[in-house]
Amino acid sequence: MTGLAIPVLASEVPGNYLTAALWTANVYNLGTFLLNPPDFVGTQTVAQSLPNTTWTALTLDTQQLDSYGGHSLVSNTSRYVAPLTGWYTVSGVAGIANNPSGARGARINVNGSPVQGCATFLFAASGVDLGIPTPTRDIHLNTGDYVEVCGYQNSGGALNSAIFPDIASSLFVRFSHV
Repeated sequence: MTGLAIPVLASEVPGNYLTAALWTANVYNLGTFLLNPPDFVGTQTVAQSLPNTTWTALTLDTQQLDSYGGHSLVSNTSRYVAPLTGWYTVSGVAGIANNPSGARGARINVNGSPVQGCATFLFAASGVDLGIPTPTRDIHLNTGDYVEVCGYQNSGGALNSAIFPDIASSLFVRFSHV
C-alpha cells in the first residue's frame, strides 16, 4: 500500500450515527496509515569512488523497502524524498574500503546540508573494511525535503566504498509522527 495521506479524524457531535464514512475516516484510514507508514531501506551494491577529504553523498542502487516511492533508482539515487511532512527516524551506514591511513566518517544530510550531531568518525585500521554508522536521529522533514547518507575519508587519495553482504553503504528512513 503506497501513498496514503496522514489521516485527519472527522469532527464528531453528540447524536451522530456511526456511518461508513465516519468509520473510514476515524478508524480504517487511521489504522491503515499506522500499519503502513512511509518506510525506506536502501543499500549500495556497486562500488563508488570517494574522493579524499570530501563529504560525498552515497548512491543507493538497491531498495529492500520503499513503501511510498520516496527513492528513485534512476535519478538522484542518493536521496530519499519525504512524501509527507512530519518527523522521520533516520540512520545510515557508510561502507568504506580498507586503507591504513587517515579517518573515515559517515553523516546524515538534509537538502544537502549536514544535520547537527549526526556524524561519526573512526580511524582507519590496516586491512579492515569499515562500516561507519551514523547516529539514529528523529529529523523533521517537509514534503519534498530529501535526506542522504554521506561518506568521508582522508587517506590521501580516492577510496572506493565497501560492498560486502555485511558491510555496505545504507540508508534507513521511517516516518515517526506528525
